[in-house]
Amino acid sequence: MKKYIIVIAVILALSCNDSKKENFENAKVAKKELRPFFDSDEIDHYFVNYTLDSIIISGGESKKSKKEKEFEDLFMGYFPDSIPKNDFEEILLSHNYKKFNLTIKQQKEIENVFSEKDSLQMSAYACVPVYRDIFIFKKKEKTIGIAKICFKCGRFQIIGSKIDTQYFGLFDELEELHNIVRPNEKKP
Repeated sequence: MKKYIIVIAVILALSCNDSKKENFENAKVAKKELRPFFDSDEIDHYFVNYTLDSIIISGGESKKSKKEKEFEDLFMGYFPDSIPKNDFEEILLSHNYKKFNLTIKQQKEIENVFSEKDSLQMSAYACVPVYRDIFIFKKKEKTIGIAKICFKCGRFQIIGSKIDTQYFGLFDELEELHNIVRPNEKKP
């Protein structure tokens, strides 16, 4: 009888160890692969060196030109709210945004920043957004996505991603992105 109890105890002990190992392996598999927000083959970065104070246009809404309204919506608002049919880069250049050439390495690093995350984003904004940095994601020279970033307060607008972007924007991600595009400048 003692033999049977010992054999059963050994079998139970071994099966418990195997189940722990199996649970651990399942936990590894359960962690999802982090995909980039955009399936792009090129990323362009545009920057304008304005501050909020320098662009405040005097006068009421009725006195602003169409171009001034467009710039305010681009710089502080939600324009565009979808991928523009017209050439978005021409719009940026007409408002004095400058294109900065990114190396292949910088583009890969930016793609890593703009990817799914397993973290929770806590939204707490400290200012009116000033979208001085705009990233255009392209596939075969066609714009497939746009990301507007305010490094000062941590706000962003991402357009065109088929992946949920709600967890983007952690301060360490934004700091990493800032260091990629302006490594010699102190973050605001």
